[in-house]
Amino acid sequence: MIKDVMAAIAAAARKLFSNWGALVISFLLFAVLWSAGYLFATTRLATTLLVWLNALLLPLVALITFFTWQAMGLSYVRIGVGAGYLFKRALQDCWKLLLASVPVLLLAWLVVYLLAKADAKWVADVEKPQRWIVLTLTWGKAVLLYLVLPLMAIHCWLAAIREGLKGALKGLFRHLARAFAPRAILIYVLVWVIFGALAYLAFFTKTPIKSDWAELWVVGARFAVGWLLLFGGWMVTLGALAESSARRALGDLEV
Repeated sequence: MIKDVMAAIAAAARKLFSNWGALVISFLLFAVLWSAGYLFATTRLATTLLVWLNALLLPLVALITFFTWQAMGLSYVRIGVGAGYLFKRALQDCWKLLLASVPVLLLAWLVVYLLAKADAKWVADVEKPQRWIVLTLTWGKAVLLYLVLPLMAIHCWLAAIREGLKGALKGLFRHLARAFAPRAILIYVLVWVIFGALAYLAFFTKTPIKSDWAELWVVGARFAVGWLLLFGGWMVTLGALAESSARRALGDLEV
């Protein structure tokens, strides 16, 4: 299994950095997404135009951009497909990914609601909460929100791209169950341990420099590298999971 996982990650990374067109398009989508989020958070509601821009247009742009980016990330591992075709298909598939995400979003809302209730009952409203309860809730929230739910969403997206929205929703529980396959979990964790550690070093490593301007440039460069590592880590994660899923499907057909 370890060999298969490493092969899927290596194949995804190789295909990502050998398809420069898809890489550039994906990065531009990533940049547009963050730009839309930044404008949404910082735009001052001074005029009617800005109200409509901030309340409707920017969220819509962010939504379309996000799911188009995810579709690109799950499709670039295809062999013999150009970047232009991938982008065109990603735009067509983004609405499928959006609708396929609804069950996971509802589950995420339920998880957040229940965790908030548990936190209020056993931590926030308790004078001296027990340490094991605090640790359990903290780690439980992290595992559910940053591992379980993203893996569920990715497998729903894969199904929506390969089987269509109807097939994805029809086999919803089967696709959600695949998120807990050992290969899927190992790919997700391994990629993010590597890229997450590198991004953490880029963001938080202090470089002693006497010049204020030089320090400003170094800090900016470190943050740019950190965001590039997060972008690359997510793309490799999506590609490796798509690659592993395709190999599993091919193996089932051969059997």
